[in-house]
Amino acid sequence: MAIKEGDFVKISYTGMLDDGTVFDTTDEKLAKEKGIYNPRVVYNPILLVVGRQHILKGLEEALIGMEKGQEKEIIIPPEKAFGQVNNNLINVIPLSYFEKQKINPVPGMIVNVNDRDGMIKSVGAGRVIVDFNHPLAGKTLKYKLKVEEVLDTVEKKVKALFEDSGLGDKGLEGKISIDKDVLTVDIKADPSETYIFKKQTFLSWIREIDEINKIKFNEEYQLVSRKQLESAGKNGEKQAKE
Repeated sequence: MAIKEGDFVKISYTGMLDDGTVFDTTDEKLAKEKGIYNPRVVYNPILLVVGRQHILKGLEEALIGMEKGQEKEIIIPPEKAFGQVNNNLINVIPLSYFEKQKINPVPGMIVNVNDRDGMIKSVGAGRVIVDFNHPLAGKTLKYKLKVEEVLDTVEKKVKALFEDSGLGDKGLEGKISIDKDVLTVDIKADPSETYIFKKQTFLSWIREIDEINKIKFNEEYQLVSRKQLESAGKNGEKQAKE
């Protein structure tokens, strides 16, 4: 079955520059071989809804018409990747700004200025030139793309979203069941920000499944007694003194 907009799919890919330099991949072994491995990244096929701008426009367009198991190599121009270089995003920042932040700016350094990340291009004469364009702006990219799975049932879609709610990290834990248009989730919960993030991510994505109109969350929390909290606090104080 050919992929169309709105389909749930899992894909693997490798992104390269014109000269073959690998800058991104879902393959852990390749990432280590190419020296771009990040221990904080989970290297698995990614889940996405085609046409929802979860990936580069050029990649989404390439997916249309592909089928499960199909592989493809594509060339993506800048306008369908990270855009052309915008000269308005190359700014001159006074060197004194960095001195106040106790930063010694050098070319190639990534800095954050007014909540924007940019790369220092040059330093001199009391000023620093910072490029706030995406590092791959203006570049033509090559991708090797493979469709690992097309999720063609409501059950498969819900299960995939449940397991992927951590966005690369471990997803939610529990059981799910579907009765007509009602999804019931029996879940192990906790008051942490991580759990709340995963739950909100799951709720946001589930709206993409038209067949689901209602969700019932049955949350199970493991309570910690006051004695356990006090004991943990005392142990922490003891370790701090030691």
